[in-house]
Amino acid sequence: MNQVTIERTEKYLVVRIPIKSVGIGKALISARSKNVIDKAIAEGFRDIEAGRVFGPFKNIRDFKTALKKR
Repeated sequence: MNQVTIERTEKYLVVRIPIKSVGIGKALISARSKNVIDKAIAEGFRDIEAGRVFGPFKNIRDFKTALKKR
């Protein structure tokens, strides 16, 4: 079965999509998993709208400089 699984850690949602699912373009997502994914996406959009993001960067040096300033 090509079941997508989601694991919640302290700081992340870890979404595991079986490689076979990617190859055939289909995967099974439970209603509970879909709900978790939808909430995480909505949270990300709220962060973007509130300006809680930064970047893009021209190179890794600029990225590291921005991190040090935070």
